[in-house]
Amino acid sequence: MKTVLFTYDSPVGQFWIHPEPAGRVRLRIGREELRSYKSPTEAARAVKERKTGFEPWDTLSDVPPPPGLNRWKRPPAQ
Repeated sequence: MKTVLFTYDSPVGQFWIHPEPAGRVRLRIGREELRSYKSPTEAARAVKERKTGFEPWDTLSDVPPPPGLNRWKRPPAQ
């Protein structure tokens, strides 16, 4: 299992941010890999702005998104 930096539980599934090579991070929801970002903050911003490429989340309008990375969970150290 890959190291998980942050998670966010949404009504359409759990988002994960995990590290990738070259200092980048990958955004996922469930088992689906979404986009790669320069930082966890940028990945969280994509979720906030509903620009993840995951249509069930990006088109969801009746649930407010997390305002920033500070609302995501940090798993315990592995």
